[in-house]
Amino acid sequence: MEQRALIAVVISLLILVFYQEVVLRYVYPPQPQQQEEVNETPEAGVTPAGAPKELQAEMAAPAPAAPLAAAPATERRITVETEFYTATFTSAGARLASFRLKRYRTTVAPDSAALEMVIPGKGGELPFGVELRNGQALSDAAASYTVTGDSLDLKDGATGSLDFTWQSEAGTIEKQFAFQGNRYEFEAAVSAHDVPAQYKEVAVAWDKAADVAPQPGAEVIFDRTLYLDGHKLNEDLFDKLADGKILPTAEAQGNTLGFVGYAGRHFLAAMAPADGDVHRLWLKLRDHTVEAKLLFPLASGSGAHKIEVYVGPKDFDALENVGHGLSRAVNMGWASFIAVPLLHGVKLAHRFTGNYGVDIILLTVLIKLLFVPLTQRSFKSMRAMQKLQPQMTKIRERFKDNPEQMNKEIMELYRRHKVNPLGGCLPMILQIPVFIGLYQALLNAVELRHAPFMLWINDLSAPDRLGALQLPFVQHPGIPVLTLLMGASMFLQQWMTPTAGDPAQQRVMMIMPLMFTFMFVNFPAGLALYWFVNNILTVAQQYYINRTAT
Repeated sequence: MEQRALIAVVISLLILVFYQEVVLRYVYPPQPQQQEEVNETPEAGVTPAGAPKELQAEMAAPAPAAPLAAAPATERRITVETEFYTATFTSAGARLASFRLKRYRTTVAPDSAALEMVIPGKGGELPFGVELRNGQALSDAAASYTVTGDSLDLKDGATGSLDFTWQSEAGTIEKQFAFQGNRYEFEAAVSAHDVPAQYKEVAVAWDKAADVAPQPGAEVIFDRTLYLDGHKLNEDLFDKLADGKILPTAEAQGNTLGFVGYAGRHFLAAMAPADGDVHRLWLKLRDHTVEAKLLFPLASGSGAHKIEVYVGPKDFDALENVGHGLSRAVNMGWASFIAVPLLHGVKLAHRFTGNYGVDIILLTVLIKLLFVPLTQRSFKSMRAMQKLQPQMTKIRERFKDNPEQMNKEIMELYRRHKVNPLGGCLPMILQIPVFIGLYQALLNAVELRHAPFMLWINDLSAPDRLGALQLPFVQHPGIPVLTLLMGASMFLQQWMTPTAGDPAQQRVMMIMPLMFTFMFVNFPAGLALYWFVNNILTVAQQYYINRTAT
């Protein structure tokens, strides 16, 4: 009974991780929603069949926004240098042309370029385009803005701003960007004046290409959109936006938009309305380009709105300082209440060690020490069950035709010898949330990106590989040495664990190391390192208990 419960716990944990990381991600990726399904059961934020006709026509319109002016003859580029990034703006449309993070490289190579966060749309669309809307849209993509101010070099927390102005028959549009040298976030202020009365909204857009393949050795920076609607975080893979989404007004739905943006495993680009007067949120995949727009109301042809913008790593502390609920973008699932403190523990240790691999080892040792009493109890319970195995076998043989009496005799045997049949697996059940929390923390921590450990392990966020040999079922070339060591240590742990089940159950338990090795072969090296160290500590603990057992 006890051994079956233990097998059930291990298999359940294995299935949970395998389903989340392999099946959902690779076998059954989310498919685009069909319009018929949306009409029958409209989701929150999706344009339903009963919406006003102008909204349905607007969302279904195949053509992009028309330009407000002809393409400018000249273009001026202005650079903003801070401690964290180099941003380049263009006077053509007053848009963000480039945003390179100084502290993050494109690949793990030491001479790799700084990571670029701006990915233009298929038509060359850049962030912070402005549109005037009345069912149709007019864009400022081709407008030639005048610029007040020169390139900025902001150090030691210095501040600075860029002002863009454009005047035309459609009114006056102004954009101001304010920066602080020691922060990733900056402020964008957009105002429109003397706009013709037929335009009821002004939109601020961040468009990007949806299917850009990264260069070899680099990751996909953004693979989904996300927005915070009240307390609910909504995430959508790009192909799910083929039918489009519109989040209606707060007055109509009682919604409060925290932010909208693009996210990947390690990075985030988000816009958060500073004054809370967003009219609508627009998300749509059109012509291989994802459109994310904040739509603000125009009153009497005028409107002025501020947006807090964050472009940088998914660093929990940095996002928490920005506010607007941006820290929710570091989504670690239901185990976040455990994962976040563990991640803080790793970062605290890093201040003293300077090596995240060492930090993972120290955290693993600490967790193991905290669970020593539970583990000791589990091992002792399994050993006691093992000693009772001959008597249990006799009882099963004696009462094989009377299951009810057999169970009574077995329970009486447990009572006489003061053995808890669940004593071996209950400690493991209590540890599972901690294991999953640490798993989520290490899987999503941007701190581990391109973080070296030792020898051949130069990136704890990527699978460990030694050499360039291409092996079957291994996504990246090379031998997964650390993963193989992890599997061997798990096999040794299973061999040393006292067993009380029949030979078939024991064989099932011995298959677990092979299954875990296969599953971990493409997981980040940081996770394999944690599991390997945990196995080694467990083996050492089992060896000590076996030596001291009487």
